[in-house]
Amino acid sequence: MIMNVIPFIYKDKNELMANCYVIIDDESSCLVVDPSCDYDGIINYIKKNELRCKGVLLTHTHFDHIKGADRLINALHVPLFVTQEDKIGLMDTNYNCSLMCHCQIIVKSPATIIYDGEELNLLNEPINVISTPFHTKGSACYYFKKSKLLFSGDTLFRGCIGRTDLSSSAPRQVKDSLAKLLKLPDETKVFPGHGLQTNIGFERKLNPFLK
Repeated sequence: MIMNVIPFIYKDKNELMANCYVIIDDESSCLVVDPSCDYDGIINYIKKNELRCKGVLLTHTHFDHIKGADRLINALHVPLFVTQEDKIGLMDTNYNCSLMCHCQIIVKSPATIIYDGEELNLLNEPINVISTPFHTKGSACYYFKKSKLLFSGDTLFRGCIGRTDLSSSAPRQVKDSLAKLLKLPDETKVFPGHGLQTNIGFERKLNPFLK
């Protein structure tokens, strides 16, 4: 069982340099995490490689992580997964911070609600939902236990963590949320919503926010 992770790294400052990931299992099924750019690149990649997309996972609903959701969902006819607490950000431009950045981004596609501790059976390896509220009230990470992969959104970055000063933040929950990630094995690869890939062991030792 091998999970292949294809990163789509957007270095344009207008896209807030957000990361999107396509996760592919060994049966050519895939998931998209945080479709952060409203263009056809990911759609074309999936079709060109004859992948069967099983859904879109959102780590949170800030606009720079959801901009491409409707385009992708309409093209591939797949479900959208988000936590109950962050569902509001699909339509609320204040919560998703697009209004603050002088644009109005909304997602009209229907959402399937997911919960902390839930196991998603969308690929040939189960995916564990880890609720990590603080950057937003409904932030979540997606963990592949066997492959030791974590998709952390804006919860955990290389050497840093997400902001806690936004209207959608829950700053009092930082410690409890990060404690969940510290329980993961050191060798767990971390794919963040912005910046470089890292691993839990590196962050445990060198990330000042995890001390």
